[in-house]
Amino acid sequence: MTKEQRTALARIISDMIKADNIIEESEIMDMKALMSKYSITKKDMSDARHIRFSEAVTALKDMTKKERQDIFDSIYRIALSDNVCVPKEALLLIALQYCLVEHDRKDSNGNKVPKPYLISCPTGESAISDQYMVYLESSYNEERNAEVMQDFKLLVTQSRLNGFNFVYIPKMVDEFKEMDSQYVKDVISYMAPHLNDTVVEDVYDRLCKMTTAEFFHSVIYEKLQVKAVYDAIPSILINIGTSVVPYCGTDGSIQYYTEFLCIPIATTTLSLVEEILAFYQSKVSIKTITITDNKGQFKYFGFYKALFDFLIAPPPVAPDLVFLGQNVQDGKYYVAFKFKEGRERIVKLMPKRYELYFKIATQTYCSRAKGLPSSKVDKTIMSHLRSRLASELKDVSFADQYKPEKEGNIFVLRLDKSKVFVRKYQIDNHKEYTDIPISEYKK
Repeated sequence: MTKEQRTALARIISDMIKADNIIEESEIMDMKALMSKYSITKKDMSDARHIRFSEAVTALKDMTKKERQDIFDSIYRIALSDNVCVPKEALLLIALQYCLVEHDRKDSNGNKVPKPYLISCPTGESAISDQYMVYLESSYNEERNAEVMQDFKLLVTQSRLNGFNFVYIPKMVDEFKEMDSQYVKDVISYMAPHLNDTVVEDVYDRLCKMTTAEFFHSVIYEKLQVKAVYDAIPSILINIGTSVVPYCGTDGSIQYYTEFLCIPIATTTLSLVEEILAFYQSKVSIKTITITDNKGQFKYFGFYKALFDFLIAPPPVAPDLVFLGQNVQDGKYYVAFKFKEGRERIVKLMPKRYELYFKIATQTYCSRAKGLPSSKVDKTIMSHLRSRLASELKDVSFADQYKPEKEGNIFVLRLDKSKVFVRKYQIDNHKEYTDIPISEYKK
């Protein structure tokens, strides 16, 4: 087990122990046993405070199937150390089950379905209180939406009986439309008194016109810039909890990240939801039921609160990434981070690092592979590239979006493709140029 994997496992162990807010003696004993089994040091435990749960799970994906199953079984034993598995612990187990243990899935036509993955976003608060699952898509899928509409009452009922809220954005939007418009605007104005009337109208308008695909692109990408797959197939998004970094806060500021599990739908939405709920109920010891809320009321909790907060939040500092290529005057290679106000931050990269960065970008957005095979990536060059980008983007929101990430056996960029460009200069005048979307780039 590598240093990175030991640190990752240490984070998962700690999150499971802390999930029920009570640290039992039996849990500490089980933790010590696992530390000995996997050679986890106190330094690993200390380093684990500075990574998120989602990062920890991703770091373990390269292990063998047997090793991943063994880790799941070990973590499950910790969840049962006090003979009770609470909902928060069961949610973490769901994430581990689908990301580390689950077999490859195929749709009804026998085609492989993308593997489940974790995403996270900073929330600025310690937790989003309720358990919910959301139907998610990056573009409108007529078949899936028709099936969700047909099974909607059953999806909602079964979810509530198992302690979850099932969220289907078109139905949620209908709730807002059915309310008195002035009432909704007054609530928006009350909750965000800094907004003028024009902005309040805009927020209300966006609430009433929000689609699932727009939520995915406008909120998941533009607002949160999370590590989701840009062209994600219809999926179920589950709120699995909050990561606190660092969770012992004497050596740095505390940041809160809401973690989500995204599971692509292989057969039907209903069958996947029933499968998730069955696994959850097989693990959890405390049964909960979610009560139906009265219609006509502005809900300010859980997913509703999150969506509202996203809509009124100021946009993040998220520049475009522009590949400039080799400068004809000094022969150096550059990329630019271009901000909305027009300013650019120019970053010089060593030739091999630039070449790797550009290859990953073009393979992510311009090839069927959707990424660059890891077998073609020099680990040392990748490490230096990521470090360089990290040092240059300290003040940029969600800077990890600009760094190449390993997904399975490929390296990818997670930026919205609309934010990545290639600069083409005029042959006879190097001062004149056009920034071309990378999806339209041709050598």
